[in-house]
Amino acid sequence: MLLPVEHLMRASLNVRGYRSVRVATSVGEVHALDGRGVGTLPPVVLLHGLASAGIHLAPMMSELRPWVRRLVAPDLLAHGYSATPAGGVTSANLRAGVLESLDALLDEPAVLVGNSLGGFAALRYALHRPERVKALVLMSPGGAPLSHGEIDALRRSFRMGSQREALAFVDRVFARPPRMRSLIAWGTRRKMAHPAVRQILDALHDEPMLGEDELARLTMPVFVMWGRGDRVLPPSSSAWFRKALPGARFVEPDDLGHSPYLEDAPRVCDEVLDFLRTLALPART
Repeated sequence: MLLPVEHLMRASLNVRGYRSVRVATSVGEVHALDGRGVGTLPPVVLLHGLASAGIHLAPMMSELRPWVRRLVAPDLLAHGYSATPAGGVTSANLRAGVLESLDALLDEPAVLVGNSLGGFAALRYALHRPERVKALVLMSPGGAPLSHGEIDALRRSFRMGSQREALAFVDRVFARPPRMRSLIAWGTRRKMAHPAVRQILDALHDEPMLGEDELARLTMPVFVMWGRGDRVLPPSSSAWFRKALPGARFVEPDDLGHSPYLEDAPRVCDEVLDFLRTLALPART
């Protein structure tokens, strides 16, 4: 599933001090990049989206590292360098992989930063392990309830039988056409055709989505960034999260899309760091 250039990306991160750590879980081995920061802000865990990997969050790692104590970027099961479960990928073993690997990796409460499927995973972990989560940063998170029609449309959008369809998908991810648009589309089409990705998408109708009552249990601070240029998830998703997380800090940049860190990592990380610095402020009396 990884391209040759992505192996070079990991090698570059290893040279810069990020260790490749492998964590044994009940559903398969999880790979994570683990690096020491040089700042005083809390540790940060970066969780990627569907068909992505921890290495793709390198732009955020570079921006955050001077300010935080530690950075951890796991690969979800069947993604990146993590194992694919012998019986195939299910929603249950994806959740178990995140739960068990973060339990093993974290030695203090951390800030979870998740994009898309990674945002859904971050929320699930926070609901199961609230004592281990200092705060949540969610970028176009998955997990909002969807109608059958919305699920079918979402699954169709991830099926790319041609380069033209892959280009159209890239245009839905980015607010503006990216550099190397054709190359990104080629790589995206290849990844979306992977059997593990197809299994995840095929399971969407049976996946239990989040409920407002669940999110009402969250007590940690939450920051949501949802680019108005996001055309991957339906508009109902952002509206649902705004309603379900009334106390969250909600930012909707006009010129960013589904994965805003790919378009403007310095600006996105400035927003994230501003949020993280508020965690250290004394409570008002």
